[in-house]
Amino acid sequence: MQEPIAPAAADDAPPHVPKDETPLFLFVCKDGPAGPARRVEHLEGHLAHVEAHWRRYVVAGPMRRPGETALCGSYFLVRAADAEEAWCVMRGDPYITSDLYADIALTEITPSIGLWVGGKIWADAASIAHRATGG
Repeated sequence: MQEPIAPAAADDAPPHVPKDETPLFLFVCKDGPAGPARRVEHLEGHLAHVEAHWRRYVVAGPMRRPGETALCGSYFLVRAADAEEAWCVMRGDPYITSDLYADIALTEITPSIGLWVGGKIWADAASIAHRATGG
């Protein structure tokens, strides 16, 4: 078992960066029982779709359970003005139209901290406390 990653040193605190106001929608798609066969059958169409719309995805790819090689689903982080526009991008994907996925969960997200964000979006806890209750 690997050792846990040590927390950053005090002098390596994340910088404060402006919040990106671009709406982002996370689709978490879990394969149905016909997953492997449907993935193979619709792979070329799926790849053509995601390549044609690649600028709409922040990131996307297959999912696996930890320690397994078999795919169990896909995730897509989509840039869109609203959920309906995000669904418009997704509805054209053959993986969606072929009913590959037994379950699709859609969540709007706010990137708040990390390498991708470039730091953290808050100055201190008081500056974002209102968000904890949905404000």
